[in-house]
Amino acid sequence: LLERLENLYQSSGGDPKLRPGPKHFGAVIDAYSRADDRESTAEHAEKFLDKSEDLFLHSTNPNDALSNIVYNLVIDAWSRRIGHKSGERANEVLRRMIKNYKQTKNPSLRPDVISYTGVMKAYVTHPDGGKEALQILDEMKEQFKSGNVNAKPDFKAYAVAIDACVRNGLSIEAERLLDELDDSAKNQTIFNTVMNGYRIEGRGQEAETVLKRMIELADRGYRRCSPNSVSFGVCMEAWGRSKSRLKVHACKELLKQCVSRYQSGDSTCKPNLLHFHALAGAITSIGSQDRVSDVLSLFEKMEEQGIKPNRVTFNILIKTCASVFESEDAKKNALQVAISAFNSLESLGISADSITYTSMANVIKHLVNHPDEKLNAFKGIFMRSCEHGFLNQHIINVMAECTTAEQFQAITGMSSIETVPSIDTFPSEWSAFATVDHTAQARQANHADGTN
Repeated sequence: LLERLENLYQSSGGDPKLRPGPKHFGAVIDAYSRADDRESTAEHAEKFLDKSEDLFLHSTNPNDALSNIVYNLVIDAWSRRIGHKSGERANEVLRRMIKNYKQTKNPSLRPDVISYTGVMKAYVTHPDGGKEALQILDEMKEQFKSGNVNAKPDFKAYAVAIDACVRNGLSIEAERLLDELDDSAKNQTIFNTVMNGYRIEGRGQEAETVLKRMIELADRGYRRCSPNSVSFGVCMEAWGRSKSRLKVHACKELLKQCVSRYQSGDSTCKPNLLHFHALAGAITSIGSQDRVSDVLSLFEKMEEQGIKPNRVTFNILIKTCASVFESEDAKKNALQVAISAFNSLESLGISADSITYTSMANVIKHLVNHPDEKLNAFKGIFMRSCEHGFLNQHIINVMAECTTAEQFQAITGMSSIETVPSIDTFPSEWSAFATVDHTAQARQANHADGTN
């Protein structure tokens, strides 16, 4: 459409009514910005900015004066693209705008809060995104102090900067930014974001301190800061990921608080799978002798409250069983629990996944003592994982470790004499749905959000 307008303008002999202006170019840039998430479309948006500068940057016609709007649209285009380059490219557009503002003295070209926030948003997934966002936020503050009233950081600017810090392991800085906000501007989401940072870093005490601040503010009348079930769940996971020996006690107390608030009429604090999974994860990681019975009892209480288990629930239970090593009686009991849990999946309409089969491989490795039983168990897990497309490298490694070369070849059809075969050497359909990185599988179990 812009091209047609340009052609009409040319064919009319330069009719001013048909002359394309900055708004027309802005519309095209905006369209490219929202078209898709490919870098090429952001490149196209920037090319139209180049053309806008050529036509309008030094225009003396007020109607054709270039403004920060087109620059902000290109920055927005880069902020919608995921990749390390996006933040740098958005920042380059910002610097370009500032340079042109200084050269032309055109007040409409001065960057505003939208400009800076867009660049911070583009940096969110960058490896140094937190540091970059902090620098940009400081620049906004300096701009505001120097008289650029439109650059004053608002709630969205702080929210984006906090998100960037959380994603880059700078949760302490994220909390510092939270402190800078007025209490009336804070809300549940921004607190949960900061706590999520502490969850990622496994800092339970710090997460609980943030949770207590939410409760305190809510009690003072700032109801938008009132914690919900997500708040308690994230805090519990932060404790569960910590190295503290107090993690189980802390998680139990947090669950009690959540239940108490729900029973007192706060429907947003209804306990769910997330809370029980977090507590179970803490119990498992602490390594207590009674961890299998404790986790089993916990999940029974969960069902008594009307919360149905899902795949993650069973994965946690099986993984807990696989970690038992204290005594032969304890190992025997854990083996029975793991087998029962695995065999009950189908009757409950729950399908096993890569984590399930991986955990069962560990159960066989650690808990099955009889050589023939161990061999048959590995054969069964291998066949079922292949049948459903969940074979992964960890299962192969465990079987190679626990069987002779002849036994391994009899089960898999592959030789393990010189080296353990790679998952890539097996038919691709056997691992079509497997998680490639086993550590990522373990994280999935720990981060489960309560869905099948």
